[in-house]
Amino acid sequence: MAKRARNEIYEGKKIIFLDYTGVSHHEEEMFIKELDEVKNFILSQGDNLLILVDVRNSYGSPKIINKMKEDGKIEKPFIKKQAVVGVSGMKEILLKGINLFTDINMKPFKTIEEAKNYLVN
Repeated sequence: MAKRARNEIYEGKKIIFLDYTGVSHHEEEMFIKELDEVKNFILSQGDNLLILVDVRNSYGSPKIINKMKEDGKIEKPFIKKQAVVGVSGMKEILLKGINLFTDINMKPFKTIEEAKNYLVN
């Protein structure tokens, strides 16, 4: 199982929680490998998935962002809704690019609670 991915139940619905908190561009190669584990985890979970991504206190590199874009295109057919927490400033621009490139329409939220409520409703 991917150490950055886990299933959670919220209001009776399964949410896949992706914990990308504290990622640094200094850990690029290790995080790229972890992204492969996460992709495999997501692809093993079926379809109509609800995904919550937490990127608080994280700083990616262009290589990490490109990997997320590529994986997002592969995962898209299996995902019903996606939400993200921890996006502000420059990350908002990166999210717009990822959404445009992958057409996944990941919605940003200020809190995990807001994101979970969006996903289950």
